Amino acid sequence: MDFQTSDGIQLNYQVAGSGQPVVLIHGFGGYQQIWCLQVPELVQQGYQVITYDQRNHGASGHTPDLDSVDRLIDDLHELLVGLKIDRPFLIGHSMGAAEIYGFLKQYPDFPLRGAIAVDQSPKMINTLQWHYGYMDITRASYRLKLREHGNVRETLNGVPKQVLDKLAPEKAMFPFVRAENLPLLYDHAKRDRRSAIEGAKVPLLLVTANQSPYFDGRFADVMQAANPDFVSHQAIDQTGHVVMAEQADRFNRVMDEFLKENK
Repeated sequence: MDFQTSDGIQLNYQVAGSGQPVVLIHGFGGYQQIWCLQVPELVQQGYQVITYDQRNHGASGHTPDLDSVDRLIDDLHELLVGLKIDRPFLIGHSMGAAEIYGFLKQYPDFPLRGAIAVDQSPKMINTLQWHYGYMDITRASYRLKLREHGNVRETLNGVPKQVLDKLAPEKAMFPFVRAENLPLLYDHAKRDRRSAIEGAKVPLLLVTANQSPYFDGRFADVMQAANPDFVSHQAIDQTGHVVMAEQADRFNRVMDEFLKENK
């Protein structure tokens, strides 16, 4: 199915199940099929699950020169309002998690049940006072390092064949061109979303990966300490960045527990 945004872009989305809505948000260069091991689990637990390809990703429409994550946050808001999704949970991975942080700041009055952010520091650029950014990037180096990307293995031991089989046809039909979307990545990298977490007024679970190639999970302890009434932290072992695919059973247990506690 397709949803049209206020500026005429078609967002491809899928809905499964019925009940309390849960919206799943993929990251930079991702596809909605990355959540294929969560959708059946959520449906079985009695939730309505909404996945979608973000603008410039997958089967959704493209905007030339997309250079702001704010547009993606607005897309999410428009999708929620347009589909009349009532008091959803939001679950986002990587840049999708950063969009949740931004959503909490840009739309503080939108009614949410809660949110889960998967392996995403709220501030990617390291400084003398903040050591929990993306790898070792700094304001001086982030564009060069993100452009080159390097030989970083995103996962610890790969992802299951079931996930690869779901992703393969989508990647073949809708290849993601990283170079064309670097302005979006640069904007994502330079944002500081810490105040959004510090000021969160809905339950927010930060899920980190013990073997993440990108982030030191201790950022989540810092953020939890800053807002202990609403922010919690769960670290998952034996996984790289793509936690929900690499350690689906463990992630699903953590997810199920959080949703039940806040339903």
